[in-house]
Amino acid sequence: MLEKLDLSKQMSKEEFKLKMPPLQSRLGELQRQCRELKVPVMIAFEGFDAAGKGFHIGRLIQSLDPRGFSVYTMQEETKEERMYPFLWRFWTKTPAGGRIAIYDGSWYRKVLTERFEKNTKKSKLSEQYESIRTFERQLSDDGTVIIKLLLVIDKKEQKKRFRKLGENKETAWRVDKGDLERNAHYGTYRCMMEEMLLKTDDTYAPWTLVEAMDKRYATVKIYERVIAVLEEAVLNVARRQQENEGAAKAGETVTQKDVQAED
Repeated sequence: MLEKLDLSKQMSKEEFKLKMPPLQSRLGELQRQCRELKVPVMIAFEGFDAAGKGFHIGRLIQSLDPRGFSVYTMQEETKEERMYPFLWRFWTKTPAGGRIAIYDGSWYRKVLTERFEKNTKKSKLSEQYESIRTFERQLSDDGTVIIKLLLVIDKKEQKKRFRKLGENKETAWRVDKGDLERNAHYGTYRCMMEEMLLKTDDTYAPWTLVEAMDKRYATVKIYERVIAVLEEAVLNVARRQQENEGAAKAGETVTQKDVQAED
């Protein structure tokens, strides 16, 4: 999947300024509709280090009512979290009906970063992939909308961004030994990511690959994808509610006729 991406895609400032206002307005409308229909939404941001997950989350939430969403930054498990199955800390952060949960890093850390660092045993990988698929399937079956975004940059761009972060005293802390190690072995990490995509790109929780070399292009693609998924979800929920209301009214009519017949 990754080899098919055209990472040279860009967007001009003029086109970006033209496209963003209607997208921002539409996303705000959809958040309100999801709240009214009690639709829970999960948006997971994954991708290569320095691909801009935090930056794009910041841009996305600019269009949302802050009372209706939560952002979770998922780092290494705490001592308490290690006492539970690895998905426990994500179950505790699933959204209630009508709310949006956004994840900076996600449950895929176990089969990506931790696998690369050899903190995930190879013999446990199949079990962990199955746990992830079951987790997403259960949530989806219960009505949760799951949007998974994978931000992709190439090795050269990643190294360039690391260097830029490292040269600034205020951002140098964001680049650690692990980041540099994954850049040095970019191909290995990419293969792990490709395997993850093949094993977890399911119809109920598909992946969206985002070409993130150009921030403007990536922002618009993220907005368009989130909007498309939410529009479909709102339409489906509204349709089901109408069908249920119609069935209930039909049942009431039948009952009334039965009563009248008895009279």
